[in-house]
Amino acid sequence: MTRLGCSTISFRHRPLSEALAAIRRLELPGVDVGGLPGVCDHIPTPLPEDIEAVDDIVRVLESSGLAVWALNVDPGPLNDPALDEARLRARGTALATLASRLGAALIVPCGAQRREPFVTEDADLSLLADRLTTLGGIAAEHDVRLLVEGLHHFRFCHTTARATALLDRVPAHAAGFVLDVSHVVAGGFDEVAFARAAADRTEHVHLRDAVDGDINLSLGRGRADFAGVVGALTAHGYTGHYVLELETHDVAEDEREQRAAEARDLVTPLLPRA
Repeated sequence: MTRLGCSTISFRHRPLSEALAAIRRLELPGVDVGGLPGVCDHIPTPLPEDIEAVDDIVRVLESSGLAVWALNVDPGPLNDPALDEARLRARGTALATLASRLGAALIVPCGAQRREPFVTEDADLSLLADRLTTLGGIAAEHDVRLLVEGLHHFRFCHTTARATALLDRVPAHAAGFVLDVSHVVAGGFDEVAFARAAADRTEHVHLRDAVDGDINLSLGRGRADFAGVVGALTAHGYTGHYVLELETHDVAEDEREQRAAEARDLVTPLLPRA
């Protein structure tokens, strides 16, 4: 079984059922499901309180025949002191409950959609780590693994230094790390060196191409060294999934499936078989 899957964010302009059908045509076994405000609403944010609406999401996903590897969602700006703690816990519980029903991990981002701290860098990192630890506990109560996309070009942890500092503050039992190659490349960092440095905490990988300042390129149109990243992770014993997250801006919508197939064919020979 291949370890390569696809995020529904790759087909974010389509309804969830159509996005899943496109991924099924790629003959990939698993999906991440997007629920990021302003990016993808396949998982609504916040989740509807109406249980029937949530049941409908589960039915669509289960009927797709695809394994749901992760829900990629945003419970709120985790480094913002103004974020209501009770609301965060409620959202975290609802998302963990849904993830548990689907047998999926829960991916959350590394802070607010801004690079500047709300207080100071150190205070924001500590608050972010505390809230990730809280969410990790909630997830664990539902037998769900919490993962953090710990480096994001447009969020608080936008550098390798901040991502490393965050991981130093978050216990490994509370959360694993999602490595998104495009965000590392877009920040001007060495993606292979960072993959090597973060390998011990990496539990999930997102693949999209990039150049400095631009994360939205199809595979092969940027400068990302995917072979080098896979090699570095494999050398450190990584056995997790790789997920095409093709939220690209360099392709027309009617070409998106073709470009996704090309990305699949580019990456598949690089991956060790499960």
